[in-house]
Amino acid sequence: MFRMNKPILQVCTLFAGLIISACSGHSIKKNLNSAGEKAGEAVGEVVHGVSSGVENAFRVEISLSDHLKTSGLELGKIQLSNDSSGTDNLLNVYVIFKKDFDGSVTCKVFDNNGLEMGRSTEKVQGKVGNAKFFDFHFDKRTNIDRDSKITME
Repeated sequence: MFRMNKPILQVCTLFAGLIISACSGHSIKKNLNSAGEKAGEAVGEVVHGVSSGVENAFRVEISLSDHLKTSGLELGKIQLSNDSSGTDNLLNVYVIFKKDFDGSVTCKVFDNNGLEMGRSTEKVQGKVGNAKFFDFHFDKRTNIDRDSKITME
């Protein structure tokens, strides 16, 4: 279910005002339909642009150690979420296996000053040609921000 926030609601209200002022005379219904379609397209583009911008602003970047690269690991999609008691402290990493791998992998999170603020180690195991998500769970006080640096070693 889409939930409209205040700025988007204001844009919709503006478009509705423009639609009403553009309509006059006996062709009001025709003008309303045409203007409504244009306004709907414009609002859709605004919503898409806002959601894309937010998604890009909060993209999580991880650097993979040379050891893990030579061991045959590659990264796919990376997602950030919350556990039941923290905020942005659960890192979901899609790992692609170019070689068989069975070992422990540690993710470290650093703040924008380069200070370590979280560490999580998980058992990662997979066969060549396979891929799957692994969850790295950090302390509830580790809030991974968009300017955080994350390493995987």
